[in-house]
Parts: sequence; C-alpha cells; structure tokens
Amino acid sequence: MEFLIDIAQYLFMLIGMVCILVSITQYSRRTSDISGGAVMLFVKRIEMSVNEYKWYRIGISVLILGVAIRIIKLTLWG
Repeated sequence: MEFLIDIAQYLFMLIGMVCILVSITQYSRRTSDISGGAVMLFVKRIEMSVNEYKWYRIGISVLILGVAIRIIKLTLWG
C-alpha cells in the first residue's frame, strides 16, 4: 500500500512540475522573454494567455495534490 502511495505522490508532483514548465515555455515563446518569464511568473502578476494560465493552474493544483498525499502518508505511516 505504501509503495502505491509513494508512486502516486511522485507521479503527481512530476506531472505538476511538467505542467508548470509547459506554461512557462508557452509564455516564453509567446513573449520572447526567456529569462524573465519564469521568475516573473512567481514574483508578480504577468499577462498570460488562457492556455498558459490553464496549464499553470493545472500544474499548481496537481503539485498541491502530490504534497497533500505526502503529508497524509507521513502522518499515517510515519
């Protein structure tokens, strides 16, 4: 059981990070701002397209789900 939870946790975290990277890549390609796009995404509000924002929100949601699974696993199984 713990092995399946570990796999789910890492899978959700990996998928979340990939979705966030897709969003950053799309923003960088659209604006030609390679260096500032990734930093500005987390520091202040930037103008994102609907598709970029969708990938970003999915990535954050899935990443939070992975962290929640990790917390639950550590709480129940130590």
